[in-house]
Formats: sequence, C-alpha cells, structure tokens
Amino acid sequence: MTSSVAPPVSSNPVSSNPVSSDIHRSLAAADGPRHFRLRPPAPIRLLTASWDRTHNPPRALSGHVAIEYPITTAVVATRNLYAVTDDLRSALEASELTGFTFGALAATRDRHLLTHCDTEPTATPRLHTLVLTGRACCADIAPWRCDSLALSRAAATFLWRHDPSLLAFTHVLDLPSSLA
Repeated sequence: MTSSVAPPVSSNPVSSNPVSSDIHRSLAAADGPRHFRLRPPAPIRLLTASWDRTHNPPRALSGHVAIEYPITTAVVATRNLYAVTDDLRSALEASELTGFTFGALAATRDRHLLTHCDTEPTATPRLHTLVLTGRACCADIAPWRCDSLALSRAAATFLWRHDPSLLAFTHVLDLPSSLA
C-alpha cells in the first residue's frame, strides 16, 4: 500500500518554500516513514539497452534513449531504465548512499521535441544510467515494481534536497502499523 506524500511543489529550493519545507521536515522526522517510493517522470523513450537478467526485475546496465519532452527533474525513467543528470551523479558519488552504480547512456532528442515544442528547447542535460544493485528496503536506492524506486529515508531526504521537484513524485512505502 502506498499513499501520496504531497501535492506538486514549485521548483524553488525546499528552504525557500514554507509548505514544502514543513512537509520535508515531517517526512524526515525520526518517527516518520522509513521507506519511500519514487516514481520519476518519463520524458524519455527507451530505444535500446543492455540488461543484467540475473536480477529480478532485470536491471539496465546502459542504454540509448530518445528525449521526448524537456527534462525537468534530476531523475527520469522509462521501462525500468533510470537516468540521472550529471549533477545528481556527482552528488550521489560523493554521498554514502548504497544500492547503485552508474552506466553509460546515449541520448538523442526526439523529432517531436525539436519541432513541436512551444518554447525554445533548453539545453539537454547529460544523462547517466542509474544501475540498481541493491534490494528494496535493504539498500538506500533499489528497484520497486514498475518504473519506481524504493528509497530509504536518507536517500529520499538526499534527493529532495538535491531536487525539491522530486517530492511531488514521492509516496510513502511503509504500511501503517495498524495495517501491517
């Protein structure tokens, strides 16, 4: 059972938005949920990928994606392939979080993005495959069902601080004790 965490928040940093700051503090509290589900947006389409099928679900090791819509978050997904921006990759590498490594990812702008975008296309960030090596509720970042990530409280807090817009795509994964 999952429950929604919060309505979408602005792209301003958490500290400058009093509503999201209160939500962030209450979710990160010691007596709050311990695990979260992140279902990142999917502005990309999978063209090809190499898979490690010894894991269930199979994990993407590298790939090639078409960017169909502007990328507005630091994590995006398509068909069990997760991609992160350069900035988030650097931040994750410097963190002590567990359950992932990185692979190559080629990205091509879709014709639709180039010709039908209402605004001038912004610079496309460089993306990397987030290779998931951990198990849900054991590692800080792990796969969870279809195109979702299971996050520890530490990982969720880390991602919200890095990219506050990810809060809108986050749900509580823990069951209330009365239902467990």
